[in-house]
Amino acid sequence: MDMEQNQQSQPPVFNPQGQAQQPAPQYQPRVTASPMMDPVTAVKTCFKKYFDFKGRARRSEFWWFVLFDVVVSSALTFLAGLVPVISYVSLLFTLVMIIPLLSALTRRLHDVGRSAVWVVILGMFILAYYGAFAALIGSNIDMLAEVTDLMGLAQVMADSVQKAPMVATVLVCSSLGALFFVVLNVIFAVFDSKWGENKYGPSPKYR
Repeated sequence: MDMEQNQQSQPPVFNPQGQAQQPAPQYQPRVTASPMMDPVTAVKTCFKKYFDFKGRARRSEFWWFVLFDVVVSSALTFLAGLVPVISYVSLLFTLVMIIPLLSALTRRLHDVGRSAVWVVILGMFILAYYGAFAALIGSNIDMLAEVTDLMGLAQVMADSVQKAPMVATVLVCSSLGALFFVVLNVIFAVFDSKWGENKYGPSPKYR
């Protein structure tokens, strides 16, 4: 009887091998976001990286540059309605901005871990659009010299479409394709920067 009481009063034996080992807590590095890039710095950076399709660009760099393009283009379009000759300046500005916008978009996609293949496809549609546009204008280059306002330019385009319907079809299809891939790339560009380094370089936002 005493032996049974002693056995019942003894504490249970601890068996470390019979228990599952708890995983060691993983170290989580402290991540801090660098300050947002200001508009002037963003525009300067994008022009400085005019032909730079490598590396990464955070949202503030890309979207400030896009806003700069929209504001200047809108102002030139408004002024072209008052002074027709400014329409040529507006067209020149649009052509000058194509490459830095595509390079900035490429770096923005790299920042979210996406390939630049989407930008390449967009660039192909843009080239097709401007090629078709130049072909249409070139077919009526003599009439274009007499254009003094936007209505005259629209009349030249209408006459060009009648002379070259196939080129006009390419113009319409390329513009629709460019619009689709612009929307798709804009959606990608809205995403936040990927933390850490990826195959395109270190994160410009998270340190």
